[in-house]
Amino acid sequence: MEMRYRRMILLIPLIPLALAQLSWASDGSDRASQTDNSLASSAPGSSAAQGPQQQTLRDREQAVLHQLSDTTDGDARYALLDGLASDYFRAGMVADSMRIREQIVEDSRIPAGRRSLIASSLASGYALGFDYARSERLLGRARALARDTTPAELETLPREPSYAYFSAEAEIDRRYLNRHDLGLLKRRESAELAWRNINDPALSVRRRKAAVNELLGNSSELIRLMVQNNRRTEALSYANEIRWDIENRSDMKPSPIQRAEVELGRSMALASNDDYDGAIAAVNAAITGFRKQNVAPYSWNLADALRLRLMFALAIKRIGDYQADADAWEYAASVNPVVAHAITDDERESLILAAHGNWQEAERRITAAMTKNLLRQGPESPFYKYQAAMLMLYRLEDPASNVGEADIAAYVKPLVGTQDDWNDSSTRGAYDEDGALAQSLNRAMSEGEQGQVLAFQIAELFHMNATQGAMADGAARLAASTPALRALIEQEQLLRHEQNTAHLALARSTNRLEAEQTQGGSQGRQNVASANVEHEENAIKAVDGKLASLRQQIAAQFPLYRQLVSPEIPTPDAFGKSLHEGEVYVDFYAGRDASYAFVVRPGGSFRAVRLSVTRAELARQVKALRAGFDAGVPPQHAGDLAGFDLGAAASLYQALIAPLHDDIHAATTVYIATSGVLASIPFDVLSTRTASSLADASWWIDTATPVRVPSASALALTRSHPAAHANEPLIAFADPSFDGHDSEAVGTPAGSVVARAFPVDTDAPAFDYHRVMPLPETMAEAHSIATALGASDQSVLRGTRASRSEAMKADLSNDRVVLFATHGIVAGEVPGWRKAGLAMAYEGSGLTDSILTADDIVTLRLNADWVVLSACNTGFVTGTAGDAISELSRAFFAAGARSMLVTQWAVESRSATEITTGVFRTYAGDPSLSKADALARAERDMAAGKDGALYRHPYFWGAYVLSGDAAR
Repeated sequence: MEMRYRRMILLIPLIPLALAQLSWASDGSDRASQTDNSLASSAPGSSAAQGPQQQTLRDREQAVLHQLSDTTDGDARYALLDGLASDYFRAGMVADSMRIREQIVEDSRIPAGRRSLIASSLASGYALGFDYARSERLLGRARALARDTTPAELETLPREPSYAYFSAEAEIDRRYLNRHDLGLLKRRESAELAWRNINDPALSVRRRKAAVNELLGNSSELIRLMVQNNRRTEALSYANEIRWDIENRSDMKPSPIQRAEVELGRSMALASNDDYDGAIAAVNAAITGFRKQNVAPYSWNLADALRLRLMFALAIKRIGDYQADADAWEYAASVNPVVAHAITDDERESLILAAHGNWQEAERRITAAMTKNLLRQGPESPFYKYQAAMLMLYRLEDPASNVGEADIAAYVKPLVGTQDDWNDSSTRGAYDEDGALAQSLNRAMSEGEQGQVLAFQIAELFHMNATQGAMADGAARLAASTPALRALIEQEQLLRHEQNTAHLALARSTNRLEAEQTQGGSQGRQNVASANVEHEENAIKAVDGKLASLRQQIAAQFPLYRQLVSPEIPTPDAFGKSLHEGEVYVDFYAGRDASYAFVVRPGGSFRAVRLSVTRAELARQVKALRAGFDAGVPPQHAGDLAGFDLGAAASLYQALIAPLHDDIHAATTVYIATSGVLASIPFDVLSTRTASSLADASWWIDTATPVRVPSASALALTRSHPAAHANEPLIAFADPSFDGHDSEAVGTPAGSVVARAFPVDTDAPAFDYHRVMPLPETMAEAHSIATALGASDQSVLRGTRASRSEAMKADLSNDRVVLFATHGIVAGEVPGWRKAGLAMAYEGSGLTDSILTADDIVTLRLNADWVVLSACNTGFVTGTAGDAISELSRAFFAAGARSMLVTQWAVESRSATEITTGVFRTYAGDPSLSKADALARAERDMAAGKDGALYRHPYFWGAYVLSGDAAR
């Protein structure tokens, strides 16, 4: 575990001090390995210097002080003091080494930049040694000195001071203060500063290269914090972006070590997205890269990679294949104090024992680590959460362990949460939590009805975690714009600080009690220490009670906020009350070894089904099915398959839908919740049997209407919105001006069959918003919908008025239909962009102020029966980007929308107009029809040839998917 405890406190400062006294490699190529190698050779032994050696160093200090009295040159003064501090450190006289380094910080003749670097390092050391007051003072000095550093000195430093204090703040926030969210914020600030410096032509080549080194050298730590803060989509997007940069940008040519570090970060991002095979492939590449560069076998970066590979292997029942990794890690810890003390002995030894099949002892050691960490940071810490996942995996993989439904419930329930007890969704157990959940789901399926209910809730948790980062941002935006909610959240933050402080105090008191007991302290001293422990335990109980009470108040007054930060996962019985006659809900989870479907019918009747298809098999079939759609080239001739795979359409139906026939055949509306690879399936185009031609196809849409929802709780949320009647039929944002200028609308030439495309130049290091393809043809679609709904032309906003700011400031609560006819963007689609959103009119800065993001959407004021995203790529899928639909859907539902009509690929303009107009014309003309019925009728008509033989192809009619409440 990434924390240290009482017996290690004296060793804590060694790591930051060692880092401070060593020069950073000028090209960043072997920074970590150089640090570790030097530390391993110069670190103090098991005992500090004694007698004569101490006196020799004291005499040397006096000589240095005498030299300083005659030395005015700052660099010379730094060299004298730095050398003395290093000698004290090597002799094990750590307190003296830190004292001398503080003299460096306060020596005004030494250049400010060097002093700032030392101050940042000392701040980390003191914080980890529990001297927070001194740490804060030094961090303040580091910031002030960084501001005073001259451009000339920056050219000489091994690292920019700003990077150093951001990193120090991040580590203090997460390790000492238990504020992993603030740690992420600081790491982001450091990365953003590095990006600005890389792209600043006014800076010297040396400083830009230093920025590259900083960015690449710390990319894995930023990704680590992203996944610990439950921002898995952002983490994978960032990892892939960095990987693209080092392959394509001429100014970011990495060293082999840096390339390995990037792969290490990517492995964590993949694991956090339940892709452990991909994670192992990435960490394999990292380890190979380190070893090819002859990184020392006891270096921290190699040891960290070995540890991660063991974690990933544990998650998929393969840890026994990596006993050599366990032995190599144990050796590294015996040689290098950085490796030895970066995590607790108990955690490290537990993994090593597990690799060798000693499960019971592994369980005992990880339980000991968890107990200490529970004292130190509490149950919501990501450190505690990943250790809890390790324990669950040990128990599940131990042949002698009899894990049952009660054991699974004990692990899963704190993650799922209840109505009265929030799960803190803002943190998660990085590395292995998804593996523990997946194995728990597998085991729960054989534990009777209650076990299968748990399996259902685990599958729901997977879906919600896929988009939770964006929802947390939306919750923050909502709180910022709502004064009463903001006041309550500020109280919550104060209580969380009080809670963290209480855990720190309990950890100290427990350490003192253990020390008195083990060192033979008097009974009186032991009694005092025991009373202090009891006092701190009571303090934690008190603040926990206050926090629970406040959260209940927040949930009662602002239920939407609760649903955003910690959505309740219902049981099938409770959720079944939200379903209507003729509806059924199916939750699909695609697993590594098997897949599952969970069917809930009105009233709460429930069945769980194991499907004989794996995630890898489904991924191949989905890729084949989507190939023609994702190419963005519509068919040009009637009967032309244009890449559409009829076999894949039938295979996916047989794998996923056919096994559920008895459960769903009576339903006309089938709600489907998925995430990951399954989020990209266009269920409307599945064929119930193998066909040789489009004319011979038997579409599932002919008998049922698939409707997508992010999760059961999301559907329940949409049905909780009051159905107050909005007076205005429509507001539409169409044909935005991507260059910031208004011009006359120009339609698509008659007879052309062209898909709306979003330009992505993979050769360009930066994205030019002005180059986004205009969408003048969307005006025809918007006006056709307006006509069908009886809305005026003034309800359609185009050009510069179709902007993010216009949508944000407008009161949309009186519009029954809200249309965005524009491009959709998904995380990672363009350089530097890691959110799902809608491309609105250019407003001055491009991506940052012109994209309507999910967290923007949460704050909109909606009362809409329909939100229509008639935009290309809002359902675009590569990797986990298929979850973009769920991300946008959750945001719109939170804002007050009841249903959404969303495109899944680059739609062709004529068919888009015919489908959307047909839906609303049909819906308005027949009050007996549900939204699902209206969409199904429009799609069936086009598939049957109503709009001509060409448009029978599913490219044209299958692009749209209904999400949310599909009832009238």
